[in-house]
Amino acid sequence: MVKTLEFDGKQMDYISFGKEEGRKVVILPGLSLKSVMGSAEAIARAYSLLAEDYEIYLFDHIKAEPEGYKIEDMADDTLKAFDLLGLEHVDLMGVSMGGMVAQTIALKKGDVVDSLILCSTTSNVRNLDQSVFERWKKLAKEEDLNGLMESFGENVYSPSFYAKYKEIIIASGQGTTGQDYSNFLTSLAGISNFNVYDKLEQIKCPVLVLGAGEDKVVGVQSSLDIANKLNCEYFIYEGYGHGVYDEAPDYLSHIKEFLDGLNQ
Repeated sequence: MVKTLEFDGKQMDYISFGKEEGRKVVILPGLSLKSVMGSAEAIARAYSLLAEDYEIYLFDHIKAEPEGYKIEDMADDTLKAFDLLGLEHVDLMGVSMGGMVAQTIALKKGDVVDSLILCSTTSNVRNLDQSVFERWKKLAKEEDLNGLMESFGENVYSPSFYAKYKEIIIASGQGTTGQDYSNFLTSLAGISNFNVYDKLEQIKCPVLVLGAGEDKVVGVQSSLDIANKLNCEYFIYEGYGHGVYDEAPDYLSHIKEFLDGLNQ
C-alpha cells in the first residue's frame, strides 16, 4: 500500500486510495516524530468518508531531511511529487506543519491548487509563543522519548482524550531512530521563521479553515487570522485542542461538505 517516490537523491513515501475518477484530495501531515506511513491502513480507514467520492493521496515528509530544510523546501519537494504522479489539479489539505506547506504550495503554484483546507495551522510562526516547540526541541536533543511523547500528548490533545489514550500515544514512539530525531529537529528549525501572512491575499482558490479553541500549539488566533485575511469559510471547534482533527467526530464531515460544494 505504501509506495516510494525517488527524486534528487531523496525518497518520499505516499499512499493513495479512494475513488480513482473522483477529485484528487492531497493530505499533508503535520510534524511527527515518526513516519505516519506506519499507520497507513488505519489512516485509510479513518478517511473512508472522503474516499467514497474522492481519490486521496497522503504524502510523508522525505526520509532524510538535510540541514537547513525549511517549509519552502518541503513545498518544492511536494510539488516534485505532484509532477511525478501527474497531479495537475488537487484539493490540498494541510494539517499543522502540513498546513504551512500547503499555504506555500498555493502561493508558489496556485494553478495546481483548486482548493485549500487548512487544519490547526498558522501563517506566521514568528508571532507565536514557541515555548512548546522549544520544549520539544530540548527533549528531542536529549532523546528523552517518554518525555517527548508525554509533552506531545499533553499539548496536542484535549485532557480527556490524552488521559484515555495516554498509553497508546506514548507507546507509538517505540522504535524511534536517530534519523527520526534528526528529521524532527530539522523540521522544528525549519518552521521557526515561517511567515506568509502578508502574502495570503494572493491565494485565490476556495479555502476552508478549521481550528480549535484550546489549541496549545499554534493557538486559535492563528486560524482566525487566516480566515479573516482571506475572508473565507471557517469553523472553530470549542473545547478541543490542536489535535481536533483526530478527536472531533464530525471533522471529516465538515471537510466533505466543503469539497462536495465545489462540485455544485
